[in-house]
Amino acid sequence: MGPAFLTRRPDGITITEFPEWFRPRWNTIRQQLLDGTYQPQPVRRVTIDKPDGGKRLLGIPNLIDRVIQQAIVQILTPVFDPSFSESSYGFRPKRSARSLQPLSWKRAAKQVARTIRRGYRYAVDMDLSKFFDRVGHDVLMARVSKKVHDKALLQLIGRYLRAGVMVDGQFQATTEGTPQGGPASPLLANILLDDLDKELEQRGLPFVRYADDFVIFTKSQRSAQRVFDSVHRYLTRKLHLVVNLEKSRIVPTAELEYLGFKFVGLRATINVTSKSIERFKHRIREITAPR
Repeated sequence: MGPAFLTRRPDGITITEFPEWFRPRWNTIRQQLLDGTYQPQPVRRVTIDKPDGGKRLLGIPNLIDRVIQQAIVQILTPVFDPSFSESSYGFRPKRSARSLQPLSWKRAAKQVARTIRRGYRYAVDMDLSKFFDRVGHDVLMARVSKKVHDKALLQLIGRYLRAGVMVDGQFQATTEGTPQGGPASPLLANILLDDLDKELEQRGLPFVRYADDFVIFTKSQRSAQRVFDSVHRYLTRKLHLVVNLEKSRIVPTAELEYLGFKFVGLRATINVTSKSIERFKHRIREITAPR
């Protein structure tokens, strides 16, 4: 069934127990959704290790809230996804690992390689600091409301953003962010960052984005510096996001590592990075270690 935090939710109900819990309560929940009075419950805070040694904060919702969020995603995806950029790969239908097409991260890497072969020799590799934790609710909802005009649905999405988290049994309000761990978070992130995609396309800048991980390509270092400065201003002033200047950098494409890949030579042959290989070996040792 996977890690315990993925099968047991904040209310203590497991996936196995959920149908029996759900059936007698559905009519009441349905009416609350129709009336606009449904109040999502706080998510449970879970911290996991990131590959770079940092920590990622997840927000694990109750199963009923996960079901409702998934329903929202299924309604909103056909509204927003068709207009998303072809250079955006993360968490999109027909681009996911479950489709018959190549894995989405592999397709993103192939687009990077094609861009390098066109003569782009520098990459602006920008890191958004704690993106999912720092998304501004007003900024995000302004983007959602451009295509969603149902007030009850907008109100429900806003309530999910402000539902709060439980940390060690204590409630903490959420005034910003869209917690990772719920089905709606990836779509909402793509809705917000689609503004960045459109800005880059309007400028004629080649780029590849996978969720909040993106690189922009130029043919000279001077152009790369101009792009870095202007995109930094756009992200902070227009989208109210924080750029991690310590991790963001301008690099020759020969030194670029993206989504666990590196790109070798003028043909940009795709190789797995040594860091990815070491993480894979470490994971294998964890799985096969005697218990």
